Amino acid sequence: MNPIDLLTPGGATLALLPELLLTAGALAVLLVMSWRHRTAADSRLAGWLSLLSLAAGGAGLAYLWATGAAPAGAPAMIALDGFRYVSGALILLCAAATVLLSLRYLEREQLWAPEFYVLLLLATVGLLLMPGAQDLMVFFLGLETMSVAVYVLAGYDRRSPQSAEAALKYFLIGAFASAFLLYGIALIYGATGTTNLIGVGAKLSTAPLSLMASLGLGFLLIGLGFKVAAVPFHMWTPDVYEGAPTPVTGFMAAAVKAAGFAGLARILVECFPAAGPQWKPIVLVLSIATMVLGNLVALNQRSIKRMLAYSSIAHAGYLLAAIWPGSQLGYSALMLYLMAYGVTTLASFGLLSALGRDGERDVTLDSIAGLGAARPGIAAALSICLFSLLGFPGTLGFIGKWYILTAVLEQHQGVLAVVLVLTSVVSAGYYLPVIMAMYMKPSRVPLAHSEVGLPPVAAWVVALSVVAIVVLGVIPVPVLDLAGQSAQALLGATGRAIAGP
Repeated sequence: MNPIDLLTPGGATLALLPELLLTAGALAVLLVMSWRHRTAADSRLAGWLSLLSLAAGGAGLAYLWATGAAPAGAPAMIALDGFRYVSGALILLCAAATVLLSLRYLEREQLWAPEFYVLLLLATVGLLLMPGAQDLMVFFLGLETMSVAVYVLAGYDRRSPQSAEAALKYFLIGAFASAFLLYGIALIYGATGTTNLIGVGAKLSTAPLSLMASLGLGFLLIGLGFKVAAVPFHMWTPDVYEGAPTPVTGFMAAAVKAAGFAGLARILVECFPAAGPQWKPIVLVLSIATMVLGNLVALNQRSIKRMLAYSSIAHAGYLLAAIWPGSQLGYSALMLYLMAYGVTTLASFGLLSALGRDGERDVTLDSIAGLGAARPGIAAALSICLFSLLGFPGTLGFIGKWYILTAVLEQHQGVLAVVLVLTSVVSAGYYLPVIMAMYMKPSRVPLAHSEVGLPPVAAWVVALSVVAIVVLGVIPVPVLDLAGQSAQALLGATGRAIAGP
């Protein structure tokens, strides 16, 4: 074990090593691009430099993880535990995959401005802070750093009215959600006199929540509900996901959602360990409403990109179901499902980027008819991704859903378990028609898919993701161990599971 005194400047700097290295990398990319920013080659250079920056951030995270870095002394503003390390590794992998999927995509769509990669790196810095924050203000700073960068990324295609609409909607609703979150932090500070998560938890564990603390908890859940696209705070998601460039949509659906749920889990565990009777019923209702509405509305979508957006809402409901138990098994299931969903979603949107042009909004069931015969590799990869999202046995998505169901039943919550199973069955009504269209319908015109194809780098990303979905779906022990260790580290802050209702 490597004890680090987080109250000293040197200790705090070492604890923030991944974020600082990534920030330095973003500034280096910005400096290089200040004089090389006019051609597709310049854009590709920015992408490869960004990948090096992510590797540097990953090396910093690996150093802390491998040396067993742990806090020495009083709780500080940043966590040093397995939950932060596993979450950070997942976020960095999602960001690296997004960079690789974007290299040729931006060139094809003629989006050559290299600040795309700088914004992506800065968004990743904010995302890394969210699951590692042990202070509400640090969490808020990470959230806003991410949000401002992603607002711009959503509207990156300046020629597209839909992209501009996506950025505006995301900005306005995101600012509204941030106001709720910040007001909740202010109320919790007023009730406890601190914003440190451990300090807040200590203050609120000895007595029932006061009215001010209860209101603060409510506002926090509203603000984070917007960020993770839970019903009824989901209204921005379909339009933003559809209008943003497809690699950005994949980044939002995978990395942003992972950081949001990881941060929410830490806040509930460390701030409100004794307030389960207050927040569990809220999370239960949000989970059921999110699963039901997300799946039912996805049934009516013809655009595959918009269908995946509503599917993302439904998966937020499954993740809320993993948070509800407040147990080690529940948080293990949460981390496992974030891994499965992140890998599958990035591969899905990577494949979608090969099927269309101008944002892929026009890719429908009719337009992919006959893809299985014309492009068998792409059709097979997309089918595996959709089976994983459905929760089909033999995929990593199935393992994730099974563990969520197990965690819910462990707490004897039959209603939530039944809704989870039934909505998963309903999701077959919009995943399977995509597979049927690719394999069982003829192409509308000859050579309809002659131009469909993934660039070599993107093809490798998708191939590795698909292999991981299948191999880890059959041999899930490595990811189960990681998820279990992260949950144990998270609950180690309180020493026990969350109190039940």
